[in-house]
This record gives sequence, C-alpha cells and structure tokens, in this order.
Amino acid sequence: FQTKPPIMNASSNDNFPRVVRKLKLFAPPIIVFLLAFIALSSSPLEVFDEAAPYEIGDEAQLRVGLVSRQTKTKGEVSEAGDEEKYKILCSSTRTMMAWGSYLARCDTFKRWVDQCARSVELTLGNLPRAADPVQYDATMYVKAIPPVQENLGKTFIDVVDSFGIRDGRVPEEVEIITQNQLQSSLFPNHETHIIEHWYNCDPSDTYIHEIKESNPLKVGAVCNACPRPDIPDDFPDVDFSMIDEYKEGTHISHWFLKLMASEGWDEDKMNDLLAENEYGTGMLYYHVFRTFDVMIVTPKETRDKLRYGSIQRIVSVMKSTVPVLVEVQGSAFEHFVDGYEYPCVYSKEGDKYPSLEEALDKLKDVSARKKCQEVGLRIAEDFDPDVMVKQLLNTLGYHGDFEC
Repeated sequence: FQTKPPIMNASSNDNFPRVVRKLKLFAPPIIVFLLAFIALSSSPLEVFDEAAPYEIGDEAQLRVGLVSRQTKTKGEVSEAGDEEKYKILCSSTRTMMAWGSYLARCDTFKRWVDQCARSVELTLGNLPRAADPVQYDATMYVKAIPPVQENLGKTFIDVVDSFGIRDGRVPEEVEIITQNQLQSSLFPNHETHIIEHWYNCDPSDTYIHEIKESNPLKVGAVCNACPRPDIPDDFPDVDFSMIDEYKEGTHISHWFLKLMASEGWDEDKMNDLLAENEYGTGMLYYHVFRTFDVMIVTPKETRDKLRYGSIQRIVSVMKSTVPVLVEVQGSAFEHFVDGYEYPCVYSKEGDKYPSLEEALDKLKDVSARKKCQEVGLRIAEDFDPDVMVKQLLNTLGYHGDFEC
C-alpha cells in the first residue's frame, strides 16, 4: 500500500537530525535487500485466505490490492488441486419456505446439486443481512421479491404461481424465472428465463405400466381443488374414480391407505417408503396412478393458472408410464400439448380437440393407450431432473462440471 510519510516536527524533537543521519547510514543495504526481493519474486503477492476468498467480495479485494486478476475461476480446480466453490443461495420469506413450492424447487435442487455439481455450494435458508460477511455468487428467491443486496450476488425471482409479482414492482437488476413464454411476457423490462419444474419422483424408477385389455376401463384423477371431469355415471365400459385432495387431505399419507389397502399396503409399508426413499412421496403417487388404465389431468380453473400455470402435473403422471388424458383448457395446457403434438387430449368446447366421450372411447383400444404412453415417456425425458437442474444452474451463472 502507498501511504503518505508521517509529518515530523523538527522543533518538537531534538533528536531529529540524528535520526536522519542514521537513516542515511542504513539506506544502501535496505535498498539492496528490497531490489533483491523484487527480482526473486515471480508472481503477484496474494495475502487473502484461500479457504474463504469471497468474504469481502471480488471487486473490493481488487480495489485494495489484496488479490490480482489472475485468481482461478470458480468451479475450476487449480494446479494445486484445490477448488473454489460457486456459491448459490435458495431462499424466500419465512412463510413461503414452509410451502411446497419452495420445498419442491429448493430441496430437490440441492439434492441434485450435491450429487452432480460438486463445485457448487448450495445453501438453503434465510437471506443474510446486508452487513454480514458472506458473499454469494447467485441467489434464487422463490415466489417473492427480495431486497437488493450486494452480498446476494446475481439475484433471481422464481415466480412459480405468485401471479401478483409484476414487472413494475421488481428491481431493475433482478432477473426472472418463469414457467412459460406467456408468463415471461409479463416482465418486458427484465431478463427472463423459462424453467419448468421437474417431475417429483425417483428418476431411476424403471417400471413400465402394462397396457392390456380392460373392461371396464379404469380411469382416475388426482388433484387438489380441481373440477371433476364430466363423465356420466352410466358411461359405458368406463369405471371412473377421483381423489380430491382438498377434501381428502393435502398430503398423500392422509388418504393413501383408504385407496391402497386392498392392494396390499399398510401403514408400516407406506411409512417405510416415505422414510427410506427421498422421492417417497412421489413414488406413493405413482403406486396410486398404476392402479388405473388411464389418468386424466385437468387444469385448475383460475384465470392466471389457465394462462400462466405449470404443466408439472401432466409430466409427473407421464413419468409414471400410465397413459395420460389431458383436458385442453387455457393457454398453458394448449401450448404444451400442441408443442409436443400429444395425441391423448380432449376439450369441453370447440372442435379443435375431441370431446371427453370421444377420447375415452378411443382409449378403450390398447394401441391408442400405448401411443399415449410412448409419447408421454418421450416428453418426460425433457423434464428429467438432471436435465433441468443443469439448465437452472446455467441460468444462475454456473457453467462448470456437471456429472450425473
């Protein structure tokens, strides 16, 4: 560091001339020593702790001269074999962190990051204070608007279904993660990234549902506060059942045994799956789906969900390998089925798609259901967690190794 020399008042120090003479006496050997040290030095001096190099921020250290611009890139291993982590925070408000959207996005995200991206340090929890000695490279804030803080790094809002978040309320420097192109159009003054939610089950599950002759055709639907498909009780050769989680209980453990006890399940078996498999909740749903020949997925009929909502429920049932019949209502579902040219659909209005009765009659044929299964599995591959986690990491600024 360059500093100004101290001001010395000769009149107040009788020994000042003698000090000057001593400095002159020792100056030549000191100068020789400094020149030799500089000549032997082959790299810039770095004096910060490599174990925590971002305590006060990159640019701050550069300005005061603590580090040079030759430091290693995050996520890469240096010649010495050490590694500098790319630090991400996944956070939200205290209330929101107890909700399923945060848990589905952040908890599952962390499991995959810890397994596949060892150069990333992903933290879940509350925001630090602005003055706290921590520095993240990126922060993803779920379903709420975060404060602007330098120690959060590059900041993103994962909107999900918080449709009250609007362009004018979001700080200019914050970027937006949305579920589809229509939702992105709500934020014309911000950079947006479309990243749907991945399905919630064990990706290593290799079960393939057997498609076989069935009379009556067993058709099911599972949803929370969704409308009941309009299937008449006397519709020929179709046996329809619907589980409304709004009435039965929002966690599958509340109603699973009511439906599955006849299939050999008891409380111990259910709890063992929940305890032993990190995807246990999703796998319980798959066991329910697989008792049916066809599963119907309907949208939630609020204006915003019809237009901007997630298609995760469709993809999750597709991954179970049970044929899926999708009700096309609203822009979100329509854009999805048209984009993938998915054949197993119906609509309550218009003539672009078959009616529900027409679709069910068609699906009584084994070959039609096999087609639904085949196309559905191909679609589900695009929503594999390892694919989407890598996409999310890239969006958050990490471009290092990713091995799954």
